[in-house]
Order: sequence, then C-alpha cells, then structure tokens
Amino acid sequence: MAQSSPRKPEPTPVYRSGADDWVAAALEWAGGKILFVGILATLACTVGLIYYAMRLGQTMPNAEETQRFSEIIAQFGTYLVASIMVFALGMAIMFWGDIALGAVLFLVAIAYFFAPVWTGAIGIIPESPSDLSRAAVDQLGRAGLYLGVVAMIIQAIDAFIRLRNRAIYGARGDLLKYGAGIKEERDYQNVFMGKCWQLPFCRKFVREKCPIYHSRRTCWRERVGCMCEEQVIRDAMEGKVIPKDAVAAAKFIPRNNRLTPAQKAERCRQCVIYNEHQRHKYRLAVPMCFLVVFGLYVLLHQPLLESTHEIMKNFDVAMSNLTIKSAIDTGQRGTIGTTPGILEEFVLFAVVLFVFSQIMKAVEFAIFKLKI
Repeated sequence: MAQSSPRKPEPTPVYRSGADDWVAAALEWAGGKILFVGILATLACTVGLIYYAMRLGQTMPNAEETQRFSEIIAQFGTYLVASIMVFALGMAIMFWGDIALGAVLFLVAIAYFFAPVWTGAIGIIPESPSDLSRAAVDQLGRAGLYLGVVAMIIQAIDAFIRLRNRAIYGARGDLLKYGAGIKEERDYQNVFMGKCWQLPFCRKFVREKCPIYHSRRTCWRERVGCMCEEQVIRDAMEGKVIPKDAVAAAKFIPRNNRLTPAQKAERCRQCVIYNEHQRHKYRLAVPMCFLVVFGLYVLLHQPLLESTHEIMKNFDVAMSNLTIKSAIDTGQRGTIGTTPGILEEFVLFAVVLFVFSQIMKAVEFAIFKLKI
C-alpha cells in the first residue's frame, strides 16, 4: 500500500475578541475617511499650486502683487505638506503591513519631488518661468521630500515591528514539518545560543536516551535528531541504554544513508528545534547590527550631515539649472541653505533608520528563509 505523503501542519487559529473586532472596524472606518480627506486636500493644493505656476509663468506683477502671490503660494505649500501627511497617515492605517505600502508612498513622493522636471517637460510651466512660478512648483518638490522621509520612517517602523515579532516568536508562525504543534516542555531549558538539548522543545523522555545529548553535540551539526529521525525516537521508546561518556555516546548517533546531505539540511530547516536556534541567532544579530549602524551614525555624524547637506544642495541646484533657463540665471538658485540645518538632520536620521530597517530585513530573510 502506497504511503501517503505527510500533510502540511495547519496553523493554530487566532481567536479575536469582540473588542478587537470593534477596534479594527473603527480603525478601518477612520482610516478610510482620513485617506479620502488626504487625497482630496492633496489634489486641491496641487491643482492650486499648478494654477499659480501657469498663471504667473510669463507675467511680471508689481511689488505689491508679488508679495501677495508669494504669501498665497507659501500658504498653499504649507497646506500641501499637511495634506500629504494626512494622506500618508490614511494609507498607513488602511494598508499597514502590506508590502506595497512603502512602494506606493515612495512613488507618490518621487512624482512630487520631480515636479519641477515633469511640469516643464509637459508644458505646464514655460521654459523660462518667473520666480513666482518656480516657487509654486518648488512647493510640490518640497512636499515630495517630506513624503519620502515619512515613507522611510514608516518602512522603519514596520521593520521594527517585524523585528520584535521575529525576536519573540521566531518561526513559530511559519509552517514547519517537524515538531509543529509541539508545546514547550514544562521543565524546559532555554539557554541563549545553546545546543538542541538546551532549548525549550527538547523532550525530557527522549533527551535521557538521546546520543546527541550524551555526546554533548547538536542535532543540526549531525543532521539527525529527535524530531526528524525515526531511529532516535524508537531507541528512546525502547529504553536503549546510551553510555554517559561523550566519546562512547557519539558512536550511537544514527547515520541515515538513505538521504543526501541536502535532504538532511532541508529537514533541519523544517524543524521546530532548529528554528528556535535560528530565533536565538536573530536575537544576537539585532543588537550587533544596531550597534554597527548607529555607532557609525554617532562616530561619523558630522561628516554624514555635511555630506547630506552637500548632496541635497547640489541636487537642488541641478534641478534649478534643469528647469530654469533664464538668461540672467547664475546657476545658484537652489533653496537649500548654506549650512546644514534641521531639515538635513531629519533627512539623515530617516535615511539611517531606513538603512537599518533594510539591513534587518536582509538578516531576517537570511536567518528565517534561507536558514543560514
């Protein structure tokens, strides 16, 4: 009779209380309203700024009108930044945890940041606009910069939540083939970076008859253990006597020659004990990465801040030269100050958070997906 293939373990159902459902429904309702208001307000402010950019493109208003239009454009710019932040908040509430959230926010941020380029390319503003027209378009780029920073912060927060969950639960939410559903032993050990028999899922009745335990080795090194190898379980059930001496006990470790090394390695990747070991590795990697990234941030803070300022200034000037082709233009019409300020500090910190979050995603992928 053909042996049926092992069934995939079903994940443990998660039961939600009525209060949880009410909170989730309230958040979904509020998030939808916030997102709707954010989209409408953002579009209204965008249309307003583009209108003034087109209207003031070729006109030369007098001093009084210039002052009035400058104040109107500045107000529209402030309203646009506030509106686009509301849009980001609504997106975060509605689509939190969705892999596309960060990508959508980044795409919108890029579209606004490069507004001085595409507005000129499609003819919304003239080839040689006035200062007021350029100021209106620059407000779009400024809003894109802020949205890009917020998108990086949202990505970092999402990564920190994933980091916390992985550090606490490891791969327990994943579908595992060996040991799925087994509870932690009541008198378990949990030695940090310990051997397999020092971890919570090592069963006491097996451990006392386990050659891996008595030889003081680990099952993932030997590619054989109590979760995946039938011989180990059979010997424990039959009460096979294992020598207490480590060298002698090593001779009793089963050798399964029917499986290739790659197949044995795959068994380890699907084992609850090995994945607990991976969780310990992740908890070790997190503070190490944190110390490296933020240590470099502290040690190299001033050079990094100056580099951020220089990059932003050069890019701003390049954007000005690309979009402004006035005969009297000197090529120095950027809006970034001459010295680093709060904006550069904010951008630098957001970039550091984003870099750290991406490093931790790579570490998570390596440890829990590739099982390195």
